Amino acid sequence: MLDSITTIYFDLDNTLINRNAAFLACMQQFFDENMPNYYFKNEEFEIEKVDQFGYAPREEFVEWFIQYYQPSGWNETNLWNYMHANISNFVRPISPTLRDFLLSLQKRYRIGILTNGSISNQSRKIHKAQLDAIFPTETIHISQQYRLSKPNPALFELVLEQWQLQPQQLLYVGDDPMNDIKGAAKVGIKTAWLSHKREWIHKIKPDIILENIFDLG
Repeated sequence: MLDSITTIYFDLDNTLINRNAAFLACMQQFFDENMPNYYFKNEEFEIEKVDQFGYAPREEFVEWFIQYYQPSGWNETNLWNYMHANISNFVRPISPTLRDFLLSLQKRYRIGILTNGSISNQSRKIHKAQLDAIFPTETIHISQQYRLSKPNPALFELVLEQWQLQPQQLLYVGDDPMNDIKGAAKVGIKTAWLSHKREWIHKIKPDIILENIFDLG
């Protein structure tokens, strides 16, 4: 499957880092600071369900949160700003096992990151996770740089153009069926879906299904 592959690019959130854990820790801090009458653990399940591992549009999540909890002095805009400013504080360094795994891949392939999001927020996450010690700057692509977002095929084509690759030479690894797998597949890039124990239910199928990222090796 990887015989023709020379380059592997990764999604960031819930692929290389545990974005979900960082998000929940950020929301717990919000409750502790602004809603002390609530016990966060009692609310965690509902928040996680609405957030959908970050797949729910942010404007929909903050609208739901403000309407459901009605936190005093908060509106959708300043809640979004709070989340944007604070979530990266809860990103943890990647494990030694993942670090060693990425370094071993780097000996055989060019590796990079292609992520949706703002330059400031995603860069902070990458730094907090210590991924910038592994991935050279020229291999890190954040969607805001290009005024594009996955699943727009043009964003994936930029990676092909930068490294002068044919689509079959690039493998893209991600957890989002639409943004990651569908977007890359549209331009003929090979895809590996990180399932997190979910079933694949979509028409366009990934080339590889991984239960965890280490299955790639």
